[in-house]
Amino acid sequence: MLIFLYGENDFRSGEKLTEIKNKFLSNNNSGSGQPAVDTAFLAGLSVIDYEEENNKKLSDVASSSGLFSSKQLIIVKNLILSASSVVQEESLEFLKSKKILISDKDIVIVFWEAGAPRKNNKLFKFLDKNSKSQKFEQLKGAKLTSWISEQVEKNNPKVKISKEAVGKLVIYVGNNLFQLDNEIKKLTNFKEKGEINEKDIEVLVKSKIDANIFETIEALSGGNKKLALKLLHGQLEKGEDPFYILSMYTYQFRNLLKISEFSPIPSRQGESYGASSQGSINQYEIAKKIGVHPFVVQKGMAQLRNFSTEKLKAVYKKLQKIDLNIKTGKTDIKLALDKFVTEI
Repeated sequence: MLIFLYGENDFRSGEKLTEIKNKFLSNNNSGSGQPAVDTAFLAGLSVIDYEEENNKKLSDVASSSGLFSSKQLIIVKNLILSASSVVQEESLEFLKSKKILISDKDIVIVFWEAGAPRKNNKLFKFLDKNSKSQKFEQLKGAKLTSWISEQVEKNNPKVKISKEAVGKLVIYVGNNLFQLDNEIKKLTNFKEKGEINEKDIEVLVKSKIDANIFETIEALSGGNKKLALKLLHGQLEKGEDPFYILSMYTYQFRNLLKISEFSPIPSRQGESYGASSQGSINQYEIAKKIGVHPFVVQKGMAQLRNFSTEKLKAVYKKLQKIDLNIKTGKTDIKLALDKFVTEI
């Protein structure tokens, strides 16, 4: 049997992989009292990780497995994303020549990718068609909120988390489930019982999305370029990745454009932004429609008072152009960020 796990959400796909492995070991453990590594080997478990080694052949591992067990589980990691084209081609030819593997329940080969391979890859096409494949997409909006609440309860049933705290946690960490999981464990160990609130997040969680990102956007919306430049340079001096800063500027202005379509509030200049036909709806409705957290919408609605729709579109186009110029080597990213802040 072939199983294919992939997608940008490698935290959840990794959990699924661990679930499959643990179930296999539980069902096939010989109870010999041997060390864990030996027990796994005796149970018929083999692992190839092409991010660490590129010399092993799937055909060789499959042939040498099963010496001590009639059941086999072969875990193949990052074959598409990390292995050479030669290794991929050899693996594909092996799978095509052993079609019995597709239906054989005694031999399970799990292909796990720490990301989303290109769909036009030959091996991807074969696995997508001939295996039990599952794509794990990044969580966002209500799904991310629910996941956070579930993880809090899973780690400590005596602890809950407020909606406001969830919002701030998302702002601080984003949708990186590995970091979120670590922060949730820290929060539930600290709190022990009761409700996690915004103050707990501020005290215990290190913000991935520096608060300066929001302060910079607010400074730009208010025309305070001096403060915006100070905040930008402060981030760069602290060692923040300039590509990450650019991506966050783009992310926030893209959100502002989306929010503006549903929240027609007049700007301070007397202009209006947003699609007035949408009517006035609250931040939770907007968040649901555009797939972000309500806290992001709340921050965005405050910033929008200083931007017209035309201005937002112009800024977003400028950011896209900067990104293209950087990728094509036409400009230096730090100079581009400086120029963006001074010219907006």
